[in-house]
Amino acid sequence: MHNLPEAFARQMQDMLGADFPAFESALSSPPPVSINYNRAKLSAHAHSGEPVPWNPTGRYLSRRPSFTLDPLFHAGAYYVQEASSMFIAYLAAHIQSERPVDFALDLCAAPGGKTAILLNQLPESSIVVANEVIKTRYAKLRHNLAKWGRSNVIAAQADSKHFAPLKGQFDLVLTDAPCSGEGLFRKSPDAVQEWSEGNVQLCSARQGRILDNALPLVAPGGYLIYSTCTYNHYENDGRVRQALSAHDEFELAAVPVPQDWGLTATECGYQFFPHRVKGEGFYVALLRRKEANAGVRAPKVALSYFAPAPKQSRQAVAHWASLTDDDWAVLATPKQGLYLLPQRAMQMCSALAKALPRVDPGTPVGTLKGQQLVPAHELALSIHLSEDVPRCEASEEEALSFLRKAPFMPAAAKAKGWHLMTYQNQGLGWAKLLPNRLNNYFPNELRVRM
Repeated sequence: MHNLPEAFARQMQDMLGADFPAFESALSSPPPVSINYNRAKLSAHAHSGEPVPWNPTGRYLSRRPSFTLDPLFHAGAYYVQEASSMFIAYLAAHIQSERPVDFALDLCAAPGGKTAILLNQLPESSIVVANEVIKTRYAKLRHNLAKWGRSNVIAAQADSKHFAPLKGQFDLVLTDAPCSGEGLFRKSPDAVQEWSEGNVQLCSARQGRILDNALPLVAPGGYLIYSTCTYNHYENDGRVRQALSAHDEFELAAVPVPQDWGLTATECGYQFFPHRVKGEGFYVALLRRKEANAGVRAPKVALSYFAPAPKQSRQAVAHWASLTDDDWAVLATPKQGLYLLPQRAMQMCSALAKALPRVDPGTPVGTLKGQQLVPAHELALSIHLSEDVPRCEASEEEALSFLRKAPFMPAAAKAKGWHLMTYQNQGLGWAKLLPNRLNNYFPNELRVRM
Protein backbone atom coordinates (compact mmCIF):
# COMPACT_ATOMS: atom_id res chain seq x y z
CA MET A 1 0.00 0.00 0.00
CA HIS A 2 0.99 3.66 -0.22
CA ASN A 3 3.16 5.17 2.51
CA LEU A 4 1.17 6.32 5.49
CA PRO A 5 0.82 10.07 6.04
CA GLU A 6 3.36 11.12 8.66
CA ALA A 7 0.79 12.69 10.98
CA PHE A 8 -1.39 9.58 10.78
CA ALA A 9 1.60 7.31 11.50
CA ARG A 10 2.45 9.39 14.59
CA GLN A 11 -1.17 9.22 15.75
CA MET A 12 -1.23 5.44 15.47
CA GLN A 13 2.18 5.03 17.12
CA ASP A 14 0.92 7.05 20.09
CA MET A 15 -2.29 4.98 20.17
CA LEU A 16 -0.78 1.50 19.74
CA GLY A 17 2.75 1.80 21.13
CA ALA A 18 4.62 -1.48 20.65
CA ASP A 19 1.74 -2.83 18.55
CA PHE A 20 2.26 -0.28 15.77
CA PRO A 21 4.57 -2.49 13.63
CA ALA A 22 1.93 -5.26 13.66
CA PHE A 23 -0.72 -2.71 12.64
CA GLU A 24 1.47 -1.37 9.83
CA SER A 25 2.19 -4.88 8.62
CA ALA A 26 -1.54 -5.72 8.57
CA LEU A 27 -2.18 -2.75 6.29
CA SER A 28 0.20 -4.31 3.76
CA SER A 29 -1.58 -7.68 3.79
CA PRO A 30 -4.54 -8.57 1.54
CA PRO A 31 -7.88 -7.48 3.05
CA PRO A 32 -10.27 -10.27 4.07
CA VAL A 33 -13.27 -10.94 1.82
CA SER A 34 -16.64 -11.40 3.51
CA ILE A 35 -20.34 -11.54 2.66
CA ASN A 36 -23.58 -11.19 4.58
CA TYR A 37 -26.21 -13.56 3.27
CA ASN A 38 -29.90 -12.65 2.96
CA ARG A 39 -31.69 -14.90 5.45
CA ALA A 40 -35.07 -14.23 3.75
CA LYS A 41 -33.75 -15.68 0.48
CA LEU A 42 -31.23 -18.33 1.52
CA SER A 43 -31.44 -21.01 4.18
CA ALA A 44 -27.72 -21.72 3.67
CA HIS A 45 -24.77 -19.59 2.62
CA ALA A 46 -24.20 -18.91 -1.06
CA HIS A 47 -20.48 -19.48 -0.43
CA SER A 48 -18.92 -21.75 2.17
CA GLY A 49 -16.48 -20.16 4.56
CA GLU A 50 -15.47 -19.32 8.11
CA PRO A 51 -18.25 -17.65 10.14
CA VAL A 52 -17.93 -13.99 11.13
CA PRO A 53 -18.06 -14.28 14.96
CA TRP A 54 -20.41 -11.37 15.61
CA ASN A 55 -22.87 -11.92 12.75
CA PRO A 56 -24.72 -15.24 12.30
CA THR A 57 -25.32 -14.51 8.59
CA GLY A 58 -21.73 -13.41 7.87
CA ARG A 59 -19.05 -15.52 6.22
CA TYR A 60 -15.40 -15.01 5.29
CA LEU A 61 -14.41 -16.26 1.85
CA SER A 62 -11.05 -17.86 1.14
CA ARG A 63 -10.70 -15.79 -2.04
CA ARG A 64 -12.50 -12.98 -3.82
CA PRO A 65 -14.62 -14.40 -6.66
CA SER A 66 -16.04 -12.36 -9.52
CA PHE A 67 -19.25 -11.28 -7.82
CA THR A 68 -20.37 -9.50 -10.98
CA LEU A 69 -20.53 -12.89 -12.72
CA ASP A 70 -22.55 -14.55 -9.95
CA PRO A 71 -26.31 -14.40 -10.69
CA LEU A 72 -27.05 -14.88 -6.98
CA PHE A 73 -25.31 -11.57 -6.25
CA HIS A 74 -27.69 -9.79 -8.64
CA ALA A 75 -30.63 -11.64 -7.10
CA GLY A 76 -29.82 -10.18 -3.66
CA ALA A 77 -28.99 -13.55 -2.11
CA TYR A 78 -26.07 -11.91 -0.30
CA TYR A 79 -24.31 -8.57 0.16
CA VAL A 80 -20.54 -8.17 -0.14
CA GLN A 81 -19.70 -6.56 3.18
CA GLU A 82 -16.67 -5.75 5.30
CA ALA A 83 -16.63 -8.03 8.35
CA SER A 84 -15.93 -5.49 11.13
CA SER A 85 -18.97 -3.42 10.16
CA MET A 86 -21.15 -6.51 10.62
CA PHE A 87 -20.81 -5.94 14.38
CA ILE A 88 -23.99 -3.88 13.93
CA ALA A 89 -25.83 -7.23 13.82
CA TYR A 90 -24.54 -8.13 17.29
CA LEU A 91 -25.61 -4.75 18.67
CA ALA A 92 -29.06 -5.04 17.08
CA ALA A 93 -29.51 -8.45 18.72
CA HIS A 94 -28.41 -7.02 22.08
CA ILE A 95 -30.87 -4.12 21.79
CA GLN A 96 -33.71 -6.51 21.00
CA SER A 97 -32.92 -8.44 24.17
CA GLU A 98 -33.50 -5.19 26.07
CA ARG A 99 -36.61 -3.83 24.26
CA PRO A 100 -38.71 -4.31 21.12
CA VAL A 101 -37.61 -2.40 18.03
CA ASP A 102 -40.77 -1.37 16.20
CA PHE A 103 -39.14 1.48 14.26
CA ALA A 104 -35.49 1.82 13.29
CA LEU A 105 -33.70 4.56 11.34
CA ASP A 106 -30.44 4.20 9.42
CA LEU A 107 -29.67 7.89 9.10
CA CYS A 108 -26.61 7.71 6.80
CA ALA A 109 -27.57 4.55 4.95
CA ALA A 110 -25.92 4.43 1.50
CA PRO A 111 -24.88 2.16 -0.02
CA GLY A 112 -27.19 0.03 2.14
CA GLY A 113 -25.09 -2.67 3.79
CA LYS A 114 -25.97 -1.72 7.35
CA THR A 115 -29.66 -1.36 6.47
CA ALA A 116 -29.43 -4.90 5.12
CA ILE A 117 -27.97 -5.98 8.47
CA LEU A 118 -30.90 -4.41 10.33
CA LEU A 119 -33.44 -6.02 7.99
CA ASN A 120 -31.71 -9.37 8.51
CA GLN A 121 -31.51 -9.04 12.28
CA LEU A 122 -34.78 -7.33 13.22
CA PRO A 123 -38.13 -9.14 13.00
CA GLU A 124 -40.26 -8.64 9.89
CA SER A 125 -42.71 -6.66 12.03
CA SER A 126 -40.09 -3.90 12.45
CA ILE A 127 -40.18 -0.93 10.10
CA VAL A 128 -36.77 0.31 8.96
CA VAL A 129 -36.23 3.78 7.47
CA ALA A 130 -33.09 4.07 5.31
CA ASN A 131 -31.98 7.63 4.61
CA GLU A 132 -29.26 9.11 2.39
CA VAL A 133 -28.82 12.81 1.66
CA ILE A 134 -26.64 12.58 -1.48
CA LYS A 135 -28.66 11.98 -4.66
CA THR A 136 -26.18 9.74 -6.47
CA ARG A 137 -25.65 7.59 -3.37
CA TYR A 138 -29.41 7.45 -2.82
CA ALA A 139 -29.88 5.68 -6.17
CA LYS A 140 -27.36 3.03 -5.10
CA LEU A 141 -29.12 2.65 -1.75
CA ARG A 142 -32.49 2.06 -3.40
CA HIS A 143 -31.03 -0.53 -5.76
CA ASN A 144 -29.46 -2.48 -2.88
CA LEU A 145 -32.67 -2.29 -0.84
CA ALA A 146 -34.58 -3.65 -3.83
CA LYS A 147 -32.18 -6.59 -4.06
CA TRP A 148 -32.71 -7.35 -0.36
CA GLY A 149 -36.37 -7.89 -1.23
CA ARG A 150 -38.17 -6.55 1.86
CA SER A 151 -41.25 -4.29 1.92
CA ASN A 152 -40.89 -3.26 5.58
CA VAL A 153 -38.41 -0.54 4.62
CA ILE A 154 -38.97 3.10 3.68
CA ALA A 155 -36.24 4.89 1.74
CA ALA A 156 -35.75 8.63 2.22
CA GLN A 157 -33.46 11.29 0.81
CA ALA A 158 -33.00 14.15 3.25
CA ASP A 159 -30.51 16.02 5.39
CA SER A 160 -30.56 14.87 9.00
CA LYS A 161 -31.99 18.24 10.09
CA HIS A 162 -35.23 17.53 8.20
CA PHE A 163 -36.04 14.70 10.61
CA ALA A 164 -36.68 17.16 13.48
CA PRO A 165 -40.49 16.71 13.39
CA LEU A 166 -39.97 13.00 14.15
CA LYS A 167 -38.52 13.61 17.58
CA GLY A 168 -38.68 10.52 19.81
CA GLN A 169 -40.11 8.24 17.09
CA PHE A 170 -37.41 5.58 16.71
CA ASP A 171 -36.53 2.73 19.05
CA LEU A 172 -33.15 2.46 17.30
CA VAL A 173 -31.19 5.07 15.35
CA LEU A 174 -28.06 3.95 13.52
CA THR A 175 -25.67 6.77 12.68
CA ASP A 176 -22.79 5.43 10.61
CA ALA A 177 -21.34 8.88 10.17
CA PRO A 178 -19.26 10.04 7.19
CA CYS A 179 -15.65 10.02 8.38
CA SER A 180 -12.01 10.43 7.37
CA GLY A 181 -11.81 6.76 6.38
CA GLU A 182 -8.65 5.79 8.25
CA GLY A 183 -9.96 2.27 8.68
CA LEU A 184 -10.18 1.80 4.91
CA PHE A 185 -6.53 2.51 4.11
CA ARG A 186 -5.84 -1.15 3.33
CA LYS A 187 -8.77 -1.39 0.90
CA SER A 188 -8.69 2.08 -0.63
CA PRO A 189 -5.46 3.85 -1.65
CA ASP A 190 -7.60 6.94 -2.38
CA ALA A 191 -8.45 7.16 1.33
CA VAL A 192 -4.73 7.39 2.12
CA GLN A 193 -4.21 10.19 -0.40
CA GLU A 194 -7.24 12.15 0.81
CA TRP A 195 -6.38 11.98 4.52
CA SER A 196 -5.25 15.11 6.36
CA GLU A 197 -5.47 16.46 9.88
CA GLY A 198 -7.68 19.23 8.56
CA ASN A 199 -10.09 16.72 7.03
CA VAL A 200 -10.28 14.89 10.35
CA GLN A 201 -11.47 18.10 12.01
CA LEU A 202 -13.98 18.78 9.22
CA CYS A 203 -15.38 15.26 9.58
CA SER A 204 -15.60 15.58 13.35
CA ALA A 205 -17.56 18.83 13.05
CA ARG A 206 -19.95 17.27 10.53
CA GLN A 207 -20.42 14.24 12.77
CA GLY A 208 -21.26 16.54 15.66
CA ARG A 209 -23.99 18.21 13.63
CA ILE A 210 -25.42 14.86 12.53
CA LEU A 211 -25.41 13.52 16.10
CA ASP A 212 -27.12 16.66 17.39
CA ASN A 213 -29.87 15.99 14.84
CA ALA A 214 -29.97 12.23 15.44
CA LEU A 215 -30.13 11.94 19.22
CA PRO A 216 -33.53 13.69 19.66
CA LEU A 217 -35.07 11.13 17.26
CA VAL A 218 -34.51 8.29 19.75
CA ALA A 219 -37.58 7.19 21.69
CA PRO A 220 -37.47 7.13 25.50
CA GLY A 221 -35.54 4.05 26.53
CA GLY A 222 -34.31 3.62 22.94
CA TYR A 223 -30.80 3.32 21.56
CA LEU A 224 -28.44 5.07 19.18
CA ILE A 225 -25.56 3.22 17.52
CA TYR A 226 -22.74 5.55 16.49
CA SER A 227 -20.08 4.14 14.18
CA THR A 228 -17.22 5.23 11.95
CA CYS A 229 -14.54 3.50 9.87
CA THR A 230 -11.73 5.46 11.48
CA TYR A 231 -9.39 5.41 14.51
CA ASN A 232 -8.76 8.92 15.80
CA HIS A 233 -10.11 10.29 19.07
CA TYR A 234 -11.76 13.37 17.50
CA GLU A 235 -14.19 11.32 15.42
CA ASN A 236 -14.73 8.49 17.90
CA ASP A 237 -14.59 8.70 21.70
CA GLY A 238 -14.10 12.46 21.64
CA ARG A 239 -17.16 12.96 19.45
CA VAL A 240 -19.29 10.65 21.64
CA ARG A 241 -18.16 12.43 24.82
CA GLN A 242 -19.16 15.81 23.38
CA ALA A 243 -22.54 14.40 22.35
CA LEU A 244 -23.17 13.05 25.86
CA SER A 245 -22.23 16.41 27.37
CA ALA A 246 -24.69 18.21 25.10
CA HIS A 247 -27.46 15.62 25.55
CA ASP A 248 -27.48 14.60 29.18
CA GLU A 249 -30.62 12.51 28.69
CA PHE A 250 -28.31 9.87 27.14
CA GLU A 251 -25.85 7.46 28.72
CA LEU A 252 -23.39 4.88 27.46
CA ALA A 253 -24.90 1.39 27.25
CA ALA A 254 -22.75 -1.55 28.26
CA VAL A 255 -22.42 -4.37 25.72
CA PRO A 256 -20.72 -7.63 26.79
CA VAL A 257 -18.28 -8.86 24.14
CA PRO A 258 -16.27 -12.13 24.18
CA GLN A 259 -12.57 -11.43 24.70
CA ASP A 260 -11.47 -13.86 21.99
CA TRP A 261 -13.10 -11.68 19.32
CA GLY A 262 -10.12 -9.34 19.56
CA LEU A 263 -12.03 -6.07 19.95
CA THR A 264 -10.35 -3.23 21.84
CA ALA A 265 -12.47 -1.55 24.49
CA THR A 266 -12.21 2.26 24.51
CA GLU A 267 -13.56 4.91 26.85
CA CYS A 268 -16.94 4.95 25.10
CA GLY A 269 -17.12 1.94 22.81
CA TYR A 270 -15.11 -0.60 20.84
CA GLN A 271 -12.37 -0.26 18.25
CA PHE A 272 -11.55 -2.81 15.56
CA PHE A 273 -7.90 -2.93 14.46
CA PRO A 274 -6.84 -5.00 11.42
CA HIS A 275 -3.97 -6.66 13.27
CA ARG A 276 -6.28 -7.86 16.04
CA VAL A 277 -9.42 -8.88 14.12
CA LYS A 278 -10.10 -10.34 10.70
CA GLY A 279 -11.48 -7.10 9.33
CA GLU A 280 -10.84 -3.43 8.68
CA GLY A 281 -10.72 -0.45 11.03
CA PHE A 282 -14.09 0.27 12.65
CA TYR A 283 -15.39 2.07 15.72
CA VAL A 284 -18.75 1.73 17.44
CA ALA A 285 -20.44 3.11 20.55
CA LEU A 286 -23.91 2.39 21.92
CA LEU A 287 -25.91 5.16 23.62
CA ARG A 288 -29.21 4.77 25.46
CA ARG A 289 -31.82 7.41 26.19
CA LYS A 290 -32.38 7.31 29.95
CA GLU A 291 -36.09 8.06 30.16
CA ALA A 292 -38.15 4.91 30.37
CA ASN A 293 -41.61 6.46 30.03
CA ALA A 294 -43.60 5.60 26.91
CA GLY A 295 -43.02 7.80 23.88
CA VAL A 296 -45.73 9.24 21.67
CA ARG A 297 -45.78 8.02 18.10
CA ALA A 298 -46.09 10.48 15.25
CA PRO A 299 -49.66 11.61 14.53
CA LYS A 300 -51.13 10.34 11.28
CA VAL A 301 -51.10 12.94 8.52
CA ALA A 302 -52.40 12.82 4.98
CA LEU A 303 -50.04 11.67 2.24
CA SER A 304 -49.43 14.41 -0.31
CA TYR A 305 -48.02 12.33 -3.19
CA PHE A 306 -48.87 8.72 -2.37
CA ALA A 307 -52.51 7.80 -1.82
CA PRO A 308 -54.29 4.52 -0.99
CA ALA A 309 -54.80 2.70 -4.27
CA PRO A 310 -58.35 2.18 -5.54
CA LYS A 311 -59.94 -1.28 -5.40
CA GLN A 312 -59.17 -2.01 -9.06
CA SER A 313 -55.47 -1.35 -8.49
CA ARG A 314 -55.38 -3.54 -5.39
CA GLN A 315 -56.97 -6.34 -7.37
CA ALA A 316 -54.31 -5.96 -10.06
CA VAL A 317 -51.54 -6.13 -7.44
CA ALA A 318 -53.13 -9.18 -5.80
CA HIS A 319 -52.33 -11.24 -8.92
CA TRP A 320 -48.62 -10.48 -8.44
CA ALA A 321 -47.99 -10.14 -4.70
CA SER A 322 -48.93 -12.21 -1.68
CA LEU A 323 -50.96 -9.89 0.53
CA THR A 324 -54.01 -9.71 2.74
CA ASP A 325 -56.26 -6.68 3.15
CA ASP A 326 -55.46 -6.35 6.86
CA ASP A 327 -51.68 -6.58 6.64
CA TRP A 328 -50.77 -4.67 3.50
CA ALA A 329 -51.33 -1.23 2.04
CA VAL A 330 -51.11 -0.54 -1.69
CA LEU A 331 -50.20 3.07 -2.46
CA ALA A 332 -50.65 4.82 -5.79
CA THR A 333 -48.95 7.84 -7.37
CA PRO A 334 -50.52 10.31 -9.81
CA LYS A 335 -48.56 8.55 -12.60
CA GLN A 336 -50.24 5.20 -11.80
CA GLY A 337 -47.22 3.81 -10.00
CA LEU A 338 -48.07 1.29 -7.27
CA TYR A 339 -46.14 0.51 -4.07
CA LEU A 340 -46.53 -2.27 -1.50
CA LEU A 341 -46.08 -1.37 2.17
CA PRO A 342 -47.04 -3.05 5.48
CA GLN A 343 -50.15 -1.46 6.92
CA ARG A 344 -48.31 -0.90 10.22
CA ALA A 345 -45.85 1.39 8.39
CA MET A 346 -48.49 3.80 7.11
CA GLN A 347 -48.40 6.17 10.07
CA MET A 348 -44.61 6.47 9.90
CA CYS A 349 -44.75 6.86 6.12
CA SER A 350 -47.23 9.71 6.49
CA ALA A 351 -45.04 11.52 9.01
CA LEU A 352 -41.93 11.06 6.86
CA ALA A 353 -43.69 12.27 3.72
CA LYS A 354 -44.77 15.44 5.52
CA ALA A 355 -41.31 16.20 6.94
CA LEU A 356 -38.89 15.10 4.19
CA PRO A 357 -38.32 16.19 0.58
CA ARG A 358 -38.37 12.61 -0.79
CA VAL A 359 -39.77 9.33 0.47
CA ASP A 360 -40.01 5.99 -1.38
CA PRO A 361 -42.08 3.49 0.58
CA GLY A 362 -41.86 -0.28 0.52
CA THR A 363 -41.62 -2.15 -2.76
CA PRO A 364 -42.47 -0.61 -6.15
CA VAL A 365 -44.93 -3.08 -7.67
CA GLY A 366 -45.35 -1.62 -11.15
CA THR A 367 -47.42 0.71 -13.28
CA LEU A 368 -50.99 0.26 -14.45
CA LYS A 369 -51.58 0.51 -18.17
CA GLY A 370 -55.30 0.25 -18.58
CA GLN A 371 -56.26 -2.72 -16.43
CA GLN A 372 -52.92 -4.48 -16.86
CA LEU A 373 -49.96 -4.18 -14.50
CA VAL A 374 -46.50 -3.75 -15.99
CA PRO A 375 -44.33 -5.18 -13.18
CA ALA A 376 -41.46 -3.18 -11.70
CA HIS A 377 -37.97 -4.67 -11.59
CA GLU A 378 -38.06 -4.33 -7.80
CA LEU A 379 -41.03 -6.71 -7.63
CA ALA A 380 -38.95 -9.41 -9.32
CA LEU A 381 -36.54 -9.27 -6.36
CA SER A 382 -39.22 -9.12 -3.67
CA ILE A 383 -39.75 -11.91 -1.16
CA HIS A 384 -43.47 -11.01 -1.28
CA LEU A 385 -43.96 -12.04 -4.90
CA SER A 386 -46.87 -14.42 -5.35
CA GLU A 387 -46.06 -18.09 -5.96
CA ASP A 388 -48.64 -18.00 -8.75
CA VAL A 389 -46.47 -15.75 -10.93
CA PRO A 390 -45.04 -17.82 -13.85
CA ARG A 391 -41.35 -18.56 -13.49
CA CYS A 392 -38.65 -19.61 -15.92
CA GLU A 393 -35.58 -21.21 -14.32
CA ALA A 394 -32.29 -20.39 -16.08
CA SER A 395 -28.98 -22.17 -16.14
CA GLU A 396 -25.92 -20.15 -15.09
CA GLU A 397 -25.08 -19.45 -18.74
CA GLU A 398 -28.67 -18.40 -19.48
CA ALA A 399 -28.81 -16.25 -16.33
CA LEU A 400 -25.68 -14.36 -17.36
CA SER A 401 -27.08 -13.88 -20.87
CA PHE A 402 -30.23 -12.44 -19.30
CA LEU A 403 -28.21 -10.11 -17.03
CA ARG A 404 -26.13 -8.99 -20.01
CA LYS A 405 -29.30 -8.50 -22.09
CA ALA A 406 -27.75 -10.75 -24.73
CA PRO A 407 -30.07 -12.63 -27.14
CA PHE A 408 -31.02 -16.13 -25.93
CA MET A 409 -34.04 -18.41 -25.53
CA PRO A 410 -34.18 -20.33 -22.23
CA ALA A 411 -34.47 -24.08 -22.50
CA ALA A 412 -37.20 -24.08 -19.84
CA ALA A 413 -39.43 -21.66 -21.80
CA LYS A 414 -42.96 -23.00 -22.26
CA ALA A 415 -45.96 -20.70 -21.89
CA LYS A 416 -46.13 -17.21 -23.37
CA GLY A 417 -46.42 -13.96 -21.38
CA TRP A 418 -44.72 -12.41 -18.36
CA HIS A 419 -42.27 -14.64 -16.52
CA LEU A 420 -39.94 -14.18 -13.60
CA MET A 421 -36.48 -15.24 -14.71
CA THR A 422 -34.88 -17.19 -11.87
CA TYR A 423 -31.54 -18.75 -11.07
CA GLN A 424 -31.48 -21.37 -8.31
CA ASN A 425 -35.06 -20.25 -7.60
CA GLN A 426 -33.98 -16.64 -6.93
CA GLY A 427 -35.62 -13.88 -8.95
CA LEU A 428 -33.41 -11.93 -11.39
CA GLY A 429 -35.87 -9.82 -13.39
CA TRP A 430 -38.76 -9.91 -15.84
CA ALA A 431 -39.05 -11.33 -19.32
CA LYS A 432 -41.98 -11.62 -21.68
CA LEU A 433 -41.86 -14.89 -23.55
CA LEU A 434 -43.08 -14.94 -27.15
CA PRO A 435 -43.24 -17.93 -29.55
CA ASN A 436 -39.82 -17.29 -31.09
CA ARG A 437 -38.08 -14.85 -28.80
CA LEU A 438 -37.74 -13.37 -25.34
CA ASN A 439 -38.28 -9.69 -24.53
CA ASN A 440 -35.83 -8.85 -21.75
CA TYR A 441 -37.01 -6.21 -19.24
CA PHE A 442 -33.87 -6.21 -17.10
CA PRO A 443 -32.96 -2.51 -16.55
CA ASN A 444 -30.38 -1.25 -19.04
CA GLU A 445 -28.48 0.68 -16.37
CA LEU A 446 -27.94 -2.51 -14.35
CA ARG A 447 -26.89 -4.90 -17.09
CA VAL A 448 -23.65 -6.82 -16.72
CA ARG A 449 -20.96 -5.56 -19.09
CA MET A 450 -18.35 -8.27 -18.50
